[in-house]
Amino acid sequence: MTGLFGYLGPPGTFTEEAAGEYCKDENFILRPYPSIHDVMNAIEKKEVDEGIVPVENSLEGTVNLTLECYSRTNSLQIKGELLYKIRQFLLASPGQKLPAIGEVYSHPQALAQCRRFLNEALPGAVLIDTPSTAGAAELVSLRGKRKAAIASRRAAALYGLEVLQGDIQDEPDHNITRFQIISREDAPRTGDDKTSLLIGLQDRPGSLYAALAVFARHNLNLTRIESRPVRGELGKYLFFMDIQGHRKDEEVSSALDKLRQNSLFVKVLGSYPRANRIRGGSLHG
Repeated sequence: MTGLFGYLGPPGTFTEEAAGEYCKDENFILRPYPSIHDVMNAIEKKEVDEGIVPVENSLEGTVNLTLECYSRTNSLQIKGELLYKIRQFLLASPGQKLPAIGEVYSHPQALAQCRRFLNEALPGAVLIDTPSTAGAAELVSLRGKRKAAIASRRAAALYGLEVLQGDIQDEPDHNITRFQIISREDAPRTGDDKTSLLIGLQDRPGSLYAALAVFARHNLNLTRIESRPVRGELGKYLFFMDIQGHRKDEEVSSALDKLRQNSLFVKVLGSYPRANRIRGGSLHG
């Protein structure tokens, strides 16, 4: 039976590439959405069965909008992750030359990943944010002269653009984005799993230390911690954490029970197999 799989569109985004890599052995039809929020909303409303969203990049860190969406949903679960090598390309309409480019369009993460190239090759160019890299390519294809987009080589082919320069990311061999697969249920235990958590702590001395001590006492490896401000409440924070192990493992389950006793809340965002290899990189040139 064919399922539907949502991703951040339009066609030509790196999220589409990652979705294609994840779904190549699955019976899914890919469906683009204009924002990360829309992808998650579509899963909640059962418009699609699963979806994929970017969560962090090795050069520019967390995708904050994804964490914000996690904090606002109670019905979605992370069921997988995928590590994908990102190659950024500077694209323009046919006939354009690099020195003439006055405006560069792309997603804020892509612009930040290429900061060194932009400073050196196009120091006077105006940088303009767009909702996605492919959206930037589409926009440049319509607006024409003196404009360029940072996007994938596939986006160049889709929107009739030429590559002015390839592999313009600051660290050509180390630009990795971690994507997470979202569904309405997480994954069964495999023996090599991770669990993602959202935790609200008491506003008192030592509360974070006490939470971290729970993991230490249960010999659980904390692989990621990220604090995010509570919207509209200055000085208050939520904590996103990843730990090794599945929520149904005895030690993880026991630690979560203990953590709940000393926290405002503990939300399990999902348990899923740990990604053990990096994909992509050579795709589309």
